[in-house]
Amino acid sequence: MTETLTRTLRSTRDLRMPPGLTQGIPFCEVTDGAQVERIDAASMDILENVGVLFRDPVALADWKTAGARVEGEMVYPDRGLIRDLIATIPTDFTYSARNPADNLRLGEPHSIFVPMTGAPYLRDLNDVRRIPTLDDLAMFHKLAHMEPSQHSSAHHIVEPCDHPISQRHLRITYSSMKHSDKTFMGMTTSPKNAEDVMEMCAILFGEDFMEQNPVTTGNGNSPLVWDETTLGAMRAFCRRNQPVLCSSFVLGGANTPASVLATVAQLNAEALSALAYTQIIRRGCPEPGALTDNSPSGPALAGGSSLHSSKSTIGSKGSWKISLNKRTPARSWNPKVAALEAFLAAGESGFVAGQVYTVDLDRMAKLSLPQ
Repeated sequence: MTETLTRTLRSTRDLRMPPGLTQGIPFCEVTDGAQVERIDAASMDILENVGVLFRDPVALADWKTAGARVEGEMVYPDRGLIRDLIATIPTDFTYSARNPADNLRLGEPHSIFVPMTGAPYLRDLNDVRRIPTLDDLAMFHKLAHMEPSQHSSAHHIVEPCDHPISQRHLRITYSSMKHSDKTFMGMTTSPKNAEDVMEMCAILFGEDFMEQNPVTTGNGNSPLVWDETTLGAMRAFCRRNQPVLCSSFVLGGANTPASVLATVAQLNAEALSALAYTQIIRRGCPEPGALTDNSPSGPALAGGSSLHSSKSTIGSKGSWKISLNKRTPARSWNPKVAALEAFLAAGESGFVAGQVYTVDLDRMAKLSLPQ
């Protein structure tokens, strides 16, 4: 009887998606209260005295209206304005899927896992490294749908290079919607593309539903500045009450100071400036990844590839001070690090820091990395 039951359980695959992870362990206290205060004070000093570059006339006008000091393309928001704007970001929200059974609670202590995105190459089952196609992307979206540990089909897990760039965002979004009924991400490669994605979501979910329920997320990156492309896409999403991941792209010791704490202060300032702007666009718009330690957290000088560090753990301490969510990649792109060791090290640092949005599991796409 027992052997028969065991065989049945082993041969039967349960594809039902479990709910998001509810964190029940205490957060890792890697910094004390005094250090957190120093990081926070340094971040506010950067915002008030160094400023953040916003290369977008609409954003500059919005900041002026909100009461920030603006000189040219530099914005110098004071700490009072930043704290006032950040205070309106919800601490948690429900992320709606096409299938209501797959809706997810996101925000502390609720965490979700999504596939990695943006792979320019793949290695197929014939062990051939090649450029991906739309059919490859559809396959990965189907795999994400069938993989119980994934809460989302994301968007461009691989880049469908067989379609023109002008149409690619439409094909990617449609594939996410068609091949999975889980949550998905929207393309933010330009303001127009973001508007197109919002229109597709309105067709799928309905305008009225979107006004009250987040149905997708976008991702904006800051290579030390927030430019017109990123900010235009941010406005397209936030005006429809849809969240945006504000990813501060930092390379510790390369485009930041060498000190870890100083790097975290810069990361903090960049992310806070973008998050505050989302609330200028629309007060109360939810944000799933408020403070991030983006995957390239330090350069390997010998080969130029990136190394993972502990900044996700330390950076999250700053977000606790102002009650924000965290998004952290549980991965390392450094080809010199063993895959299992990298996954465990990166994932563990994020979990103990209280991350709620984990870009996860490079096993979804077997990438060919430089040797």
